[in-house]
Amino acid sequence: MASRSNNKITDEKYTYYLYKPWVGNDVKTTGVQPALDGLRLTEPARELALAEGLALEDLPQGPLVTRQMVSQHLHPAESAHKPDIPAGEKRLLIYGAGGHGCSLAALVRHSEDYELVGFVDDGLPVGTEVEGLAVLGGGEKLTELAQEGVRLAVNGVGGVVDLSARLTIYERLAAAGFYCPTVIHNTAFVEDSAALADGVQVYPLAYVGVRVRVGFGCILNNGAIVSHDCSLASYVNLSPGATLAGGVVVGEAVLIGMRATVNLNVSIGKRARVGNGATVKADVPDGGVVPAGTIWPPRR
Repeated sequence: MASRSNNKITDEKYTYYLYKPWVGNDVKTTGVQPALDGLRLTEPARELALAEGLALEDLPQGPLVTRQMVSQHLHPAESAHKPDIPAGEKRLLIYGAGGHGCSLAALVRHSEDYELVGFVDDGLPVGTEVEGLAVLGGGEKLTELAQEGVRLAVNGVGGVVDLSARLTIYERLAAAGFYCPTVIHNTAFVEDSAALADGVQVYPLAYVGVRVRVGFGCILNNGAIVSHDCSLASYVNLSPGATLAGGVVVGEAVLIGMRATVNLNVSIGKRARVGNGATVKADVPDGGVVPAGTIWPPRR
């Protein structure tokens, strides 16, 4: 039997929030308030949605919305099902022909696991040659390429300056039915007990230690070291030479700069930024900034 207090309902299995009619104190609104008749949220789902600034009217109404459903809504590329890829299909395109994309082309060529078909880039004319590969078109070309049977792609936008641009590329690839495989340079070393999600990019001379977990879309750049038992959430970017000691926990979309070091068992909050050459000795909060060349926490 369910018990009810205002719009918060508890039954045998879930505590959830029922928005009927609109109860709008949790979301900033302007103008006409959206209709949320029938929206049901578990408490963890509600907390995640509000923490991420997600508009509740964008969630499905009717079914009980769980935390997993909110996560899938926030990160469609991660939750997208792997498309059917014919056995032996090795053709792969790179979305983005800038510096990061060119570095990816070199990585993929060294791995010899795939056949590069070219770049997709929204800012270069069709036919432009970059690193011996042609620019096939912009994002509008993805549907045509997928129809031709090309279903593998890597994200060539680095996202150091603008993370949103990188995330947008993943969304476009997922919407067009592309799968982002993990690519690993043949000079990198990944321990057998490490687990890498899809879309991870491991550059030359990087090391990934025992029992490490690396989330979707992470970049482990040249010479990066991820020691034993570290856990990296999605979209983490380790710049060249960055070093994580054992047991470090890194939140989503964190950027760790060149030659930065993070001490044993430290946690880095989501979307934090650690500058080049910094030393991190204590936890960094969500959105925190550790300036280049400094020691964290700062001395008082």
